[in-house]
Amino acid sequence: MVQRGKAVKTRVRKFEINDLDQVVAIAERYASWDVTATKADIEGFHSAGPEFFFVAEAENKILGFVYGRESSPPAEALNKWKSRKVASIETLAVDEDYRRQGIATSLLTALFEEFKHKEIDLVT
Repeated sequence: MVQRGKAVKTRVRKFEINDLDQVVAIAERYASWDVTATKADIEGFHSAGPEFFFVAEAENKILGFVYGRESSPPAEALNKWKSRKVASIETLAVDEDYRRQGIATSLLTALFEEFKHKEIDLVT
């Protein structure tokens, strides 16, 4: 059992639909949105870009998540930015009891590796 406030060994992996309830619970408490996160919101993230949706887990408990997405700016913006492909970090949230353990860093590392794999050269 994962103990709150204790350092834990985490694993970062792609979001799976059976993570939904735990991710919604974290999003409701810690994600900064204009409205409360719903299951439909999280399912929408997953269906829109499953390759950019990661969770951190320990002992089958989701401790945090990150979601990014590829965007399609106009060609003139891409030229101005000297970029070919652009993405953004949409949401990053970690349960407060597991913060300051490198979980957010691990989530962002996984997301940026996927951005690089997809040849995204600018992240906003």
